[in-house]
Amino acid sequence: NTAAIASDLAAETYGLNVLDSCIEDDDSNFTRFLLLGRKGIVQYLTKDVPAKTSVVFTLPDSPGALYKALACFSLRDIDFSKIESRPTSANLLQFLRFRSQLEGKKAREAAKMPRFRYCFYLDFLASELDEGAQNALHHLREQASFMRVLGSYPQKSRLVGPIHAAAETIERIGSGSSSVSLPSDKDTERLKIGIIGYGNFGRFLGKKIASHHEVSCLDTVDKSKEAHEDGISYFPSYDVSSFLKSVDVVVFAISLNEFEEVVRSIPVDPLEGKLVVEVCPLGTHPKNIMMQYLPFNTDILCCNPMFGPSSAASDNWDGLPLIYDKVRVIDMRRANKFLSIFEDARCKMVEMQTEEADAFTADAEFITHLTGRVLDRESLPPTIVCSKEYAALLDVADMTAADSFDLFYGLFKFNKNASSHLNKMRDNLAKIERQIAAREAYLTAKAELQNDERQRLLAECKDLLREVARGNIMDDGDISDDFEEKLVSSPPVVLGISADSNSTIGTNSTTLSK
Repeated sequence: NTAAIASDLAAETYGLNVLDSCIEDDDSNFTRFLLLGRKGIVQYLTKDVPAKTSVVFTLPDSPGALYKALACFSLRDIDFSKIESRPTSANLLQFLRFRSQLEGKKAREAAKMPRFRYCFYLDFLASELDEGAQNALHHLREQASFMRVLGSYPQKSRLVGPIHAAAETIERIGSGSSSVSLPSDKDTERLKIGIIGYGNFGRFLGKKIASHHEVSCLDTVDKSKEAHEDGISYFPSYDVSSFLKSVDVVVFAISLNEFEEVVRSIPVDPLEGKLVVEVCPLGTHPKNIMMQYLPFNTDILCCNPMFGPSSAASDNWDGLPLIYDKVRVIDMRRANKFLSIFEDARCKMVEMQTEEADAFTADAEFITHLTGRVLDRESLPPTIVCSKEYAALLDVADMTAADSFDLFYGLFKFNKNASSHLNKMRDNLAKIERQIAAREAYLTAKAELQNDERQRLLAECKDLLREVARGNIMDDGDISDDFEEKLVSSPPVVLGISADSNSTIGTNSTTLSK
C-alpha cells in the first residue's frame, strides 16, 4: 500500500487513483514539485516557450552585497519570480574557506568568516541561454563567492523534450494501465568522436567511448593494430583532413608540451562548427591556445579527468572526479551529450572554471607525481605485511611509473609554483640529512665524553686505593686528616654494584672498612 502527495498532473500522467484533493490547510498554499535529471532540457526551450531558470549563490559579508547581486538582473530587465535564503551546508562553507585561503587572504581575515553563511535561491524568468541572462550570470559570478545554475525549464509546468513525449505515450496507453515505465532521456544518437593522440591515455578514453559512440583516432605513430583491437578507425597523421571531416567532436589527448605545436599544425577550417575537447591535467594553457587559434564558431570544452589507466579500471569509473568547463559552447546539446559519457559512467561531475580548477589541483598533482618519481617503485622493497601508509606509497609509485616523463614535465612547466615546490622538497631533504648528521655527531661525542669521564673516575679510584695501600688509614680505623680531605672533596660516584645490593664499589663514604 503506497500513497503520495502529488499534483493533479502527476496523477493524470502516471495513472494514479486520486483519494482526496485540496488537502492543504491554507487555500493560498501551493507546493512545487521538481523533476531532476542528469541532463538538462535547456536545448528544448525554443524562443516560443516561456522559460524559468533557478540559480543558487552565496555572497560576501559586506553591505549592499544582495542589492548588487540583484542589480545584475534588474539592469537587464529580467524579472524574478522567487527568492529565498537557506543556511549553507558544512561542505560548501569549508570550500569557501579553502578558496579564501587560496586567494591569499590573511589568516585573521579567514578566521573572521562566520560559522555559517546563507545561500540565496533565485528564480528568474528567462532561459540561461538568452543573451541577457548569460550577461547577468557572468556579472553575478563576479559578485558572488559561489554560484551555480540549477537548471532552466518551461514556466507553468509545461513538458518539453523526452518528458513530453513520454507523457503523450502514457496518455495514448490510457490512465488505466497498472504500470507505466518512462523511457530514459538518453539520446540514442551516436556521436562521431575523433581522438588526436592515441597513447596510453588516449587509448584509455577511446575504449570507453567506443562502447557508445563511433570513435576514430589520429597519431603520428602507427596505431593501426591497437585501434583495430579496440574497434576504432585509425587515421595516419598525413590524412588529418579526412580525419577532421569524418568527426563531430575532436578530443586532444596529447601532452601539455606538444599542445600548441599540434593545434597550430592542423587545419582549422574543418573545425568550424565542431566541438573541440582537451583532456590535459592542466587546462589553462590549452584553453588559451584554443581560444587563440580555433575559429570563433568552434565549441570549446575543457575536461580534466582526474584519473587514468594507472588509477582506474577501463570499465569502472564510478565515483571518479571529472572537472569540466564549458568555455565556449553554442551547441549545448552536443556538449551535454559528450559529458554524458562520464555521467553515465557515474563519474563525479564538477563544473568549475579552468583557472580555478588549476589553482586547486595543479600543486597537488605536481607534488603527487614528484613524490612518486622520487620514491621510485624499484627502491621500495616488497613486503608480505605492510602498513596502510606504505601501501599508499606503493600506489603512488605505481601510478607515476605508468605515466610518461612528458606528462610530469608538463605539470612542472605550466605550474608557476612547481619550482618552489621542487626547491622546498630539496631543502627538506637536505635538512633531514643535516639533522641525521647532527644527531650522529652528538651521539658519538656523548659516547666519547662518557668514556673519558669513566677513565678519569677509574684513575681517581686507583689513586685512592694507592693511598690506602700506603697506610694512610690509621691502625684504629680512623682516617688521616689529609686523606679524609681528599675523600670529601671528590664528587660522589657509583662505579658499580655487587651481587649484594647493599654494597657498592668506589663510593666516597666518610669511613672505609679495613
